[in-house]
Amino acid sequence: MKLLFAALAISLSAVAQSTGQPSLSEILARMTTMNDARAAALRQYTSNRAYEVSYQGFPKSASAKAMVRLQFTAPDKKEFTIIRQEGAKFMVNRVIRKALESEQEAGKPEFRNRSALNGSNYDFKFAGTDREDGRLCYLLDVKPKREDKYLYNGQICVDAADYAVARIQAKPAKNPSFWISKATIDHHNKKIGDFWFPATNRSTSHVRLGGDAELRIDYTDYLITNATKPATP
Repeated sequence: MKLLFAALAISLSAVAQSTGQPSLSEILARMTTMNDARAAALRQYTSNRAYEVSYQGFPKSASAKAMVRLQFTAPDKKEFTIIRQEGAKFMVNRVIRKALESEQEAGKPEFRNRSALNGSNYDFKFAGTDREDGRLCYLLDVKPKREDKYLYNGQICVDAADYAVARIQAKPAKNPSFWISKATIDHHNKKIGDFWFPATNRSTSHVRLGGDAELRIDYTDYLITNATKPATP
């Protein structure tokens, strides 16, 4: 019986080794290294975004849309231009413009450190494998180490070839407002050339007074105007 158990253990070990699947620590290390390499190589790009926000509930329902142009210059300069807008003006100002301001703030060095996907901010747990846009990815459960509006609690899908975050399904570690009782995030990235960019984002919120809001963002028309080949780890 002991020989049987020993043989089984050896067989299982061989199977694990044959898959070539990295350990959790290796996934995290490669993710950090390759993300840093891509960030260092990407100097400038432009893109368009379609924002659509809707609210159903008390005291009345409302909606708004906006098309936004982004000009990015490394390391952290983001210039947003609202090309056109329609619908409730107060929703454009209080939701869409606020989202743009928060993104600009989050890109600053002091806030990037607070929100970085690393062991200083999160605990990680391997949760299996999946596919995103036809590509193999590793599922990691992420748990924030503190309540912070720049962190989230949920699951990420890490591309098995590029070690880029391909998908995030989570909720904020800290509600962005007292008036929000629950919020969820469903975010997807896509690969363009050697780099990964946002593709879609769906955020939903439940308002304490009674009502539900949804913010949808579609990212399009990426044009990389200044970049080098990312260094290979």
